[in-house]
Amino acid sequence: MKGIEIEMDNQKTIKQRVSVMGTSIAGETDAKVTFSPAPPSTGIIFIRKDLPGCPKIKCSFEKAKVEYRWTSLVDGDVRIEHTEHALAAISGLGLDNVFIELEQASLPVTEDYSSKEFKRALTGCGIVKQNAKKEIVKILKPIVVYQRESLADMEYEKFLIALPYHGFKLTYVLDYPNVPEFSQVAEMDITPEIFAKELADARSYIIESEVEEVVNLTGKVSSNVLVVKSGDEYRSWQWPNEPARHKALDLLGDLMLLGKKLQGHVIGFRSGHRLNLELCKKIYEECNDDRFS
Repeated sequence: MKGIEIEMDNQKTIKQRVSVMGTSIAGETDAKVTFSPAPPSTGIIFIRKDLPGCPKIKCSFEKAKVEYRWTSLVDGDVRIEHTEHALAAISGLGLDNVFIELEQASLPVTEDYSSKEFKRALTGCGIVKQNAKKEIVKILKPIVVYQRESLADMEYEKFLIALPYHGFKLTYVLDYPNVPEFSQVAEMDITPEIFAKELADARSYIIESEVEEVVNLTGKVSSNVLVVKSGDEYRSWQWPNEPARHKALDLLGDLMLLGKKLQGHVIGFRSGHRLNLELCKKIYEECNDDRFS
């Protein structure tokens, strides 16, 4: 495959099983996920333990869908809801091979609506190297996806661009045409240390005008979700750019659907889950193109 290289670093998994509890994304039931060690070159495999035959879905953008405000995997009648926060933790911590066992369709939404509890569980159970080398997807030329949208009488664009870079870096530019004062940027190289300290704990947010829509989807709005209001001073936030960091967190989780480590600099401007999946598809197409050199 063009644009795929073997990295000198070894693949990694976790030492032992560990579980995380929370609620389903729709707020209807309790939810539990258990992470288990997986053999070298297995990748990330979701397992629905609650269904006959315990069907499996491999972490892949080809199975991914965005129907609401989160990313899901769908294979026939089998669904895995709300993958981005758990996958962000797996990616950010440098894990390659993990079984993710579910006892319901949805991964848990944790109290902080972030990757904090997933990070804590995965680091707490220990991370080990395996006797196999990592494969990386290396960005060799600019790859761009974009979308034009309208809001009331305003037209605007959103885009993602992947650039060559020696490492893995994310930049996210948060900008709402109808909330001009709410513009911020988050940028960081993604290493396990930086992820754990600077990104994993970034909480989800909604704009005040979206509260009713979110309540209709999830049953309620958690007190731990940031509700952005016009004129807010954001003093209670963990970082002044916490919402932009959370968008970078979502992007990190969705990019894990490539199934391999990414080497490049990905820049998002107003982008969301749907465009994240479009970028995964475009990167895959370019890596399989003989002109990708």
